[in-house]
Parts: sequence; C-alpha cells; structure tokens
Amino acid sequence: MRSWVIRPGEKDNLMKDLIETILSFEKLGEKYGVSRQAVWDFFKRRGIRRPLKPKGHQTEECRLCQKLIQISKRPHSEFISNRTLLKKIGVPKTKCLYHLHKLRDKGLVSQTFGRLRSKRAENAYGIYFTKRLSISAIERKVGYKSFRSIIRRHRALGWNVPPSLYVYDGRERRRVQIERHRRKKW
Repeated sequence: MRSWVIRPGEKDNLMKDLIETILSFEKLGEKYGVSRQAVWDFFKRRGIRRPLKPKGHQTEECRLCQKLIQISKRPHSEFISNRTLLKKIGVPKTKCLYHLHKLRDKGLVSQTFGRLRSKRAENAYGIYFTKRLSISAIERKVGYKSFRSIIRRHRALGWNVPPSLYVYDGRERRRVQIERHRRKKW
C-alpha cells in the first residue's frame, strides 16, 4: 500500500515535476511512492499551474510524418502511387492515410501527394518525365490505352503536369499518322 505522506526531501522534486512535466498524477505517485490522490492533494494545496498537453498530432516529432514530408520534397512526388508509398514507408494503409490527411490539412504536403492509385499510371508518368517519347509510345510501352486522357483529367483537377519532353514537328507527326494508317490496313 502506498503512503499518503510525501517525504519532505521529495517535495521540491515533486513540485518541479508538476510544473515542468505533463506526467499523470498516477505516474508521479509511482515515482515518489505515494498514491495518485496524495499527489493531487499536494498539487491543489500549492496552487501549481501545470503545462498543457499538446493538442492534436505533433508532426514535428512524428517519424512517419517526417518520412512522408521527405518523400514529398522529391521532384514529381505527387505522381507516386499510394501502393509504392506504402511499400516505401512500411506501415498499414489506415495509419499512412491518417498521417497523410494530417499533413495535407497543415499544408506540409501537396493536396495531390499520395492520391495516385494506379501503378501503371505511375510507370507511365515515370517515362513521361524522364524519356523523350510520344504519349502514344508511352501508352504502348506501359500497356495503357488512355494515358492522354489521364493527363488531361489530372491537369483539370489541378495537378502540376508539365508538358511532354517529346516535341512533335510537322514532318514527324505526319510520318506517325501515315505509319498508323498503314498498320490499320494490315
């Protein structure tokens, strides 16, 4: 059974802990060998003001949030699929979504970060940003039939999709059209 009396030599230390920490009365009671009620009585009699517990999620201290922020700072990070993001972080989906939601609300990551759902679209965007290929060549390479419409839809939704590295000139465009026409005939 714990004591109700706080030893005289420990009163200063208990007072210091009450003022500086946010430990519960029960934890402080365990530390000083008294009951939680004895700590509460001491607290009330002295009129001590305790520090408030921080409200909400502390993104500065959260390792997962810091990892997500670090990933979001890479170029074209909003075009990473959420499956790849989960694999990089190694946490369950619900936990990752909670932290992403908190970071988006605070404005620490882009609103589009972590929203891409298709791994195929991620691969297509990866080629789109790195190689000088036409969109139709990217579609064939990745196995997509509608990558151009995905780009249009993402631009309409406010995603920062830069123009393609591939530049059509008049002759090249005409050559591609003739080649397509020949393929359709066969």
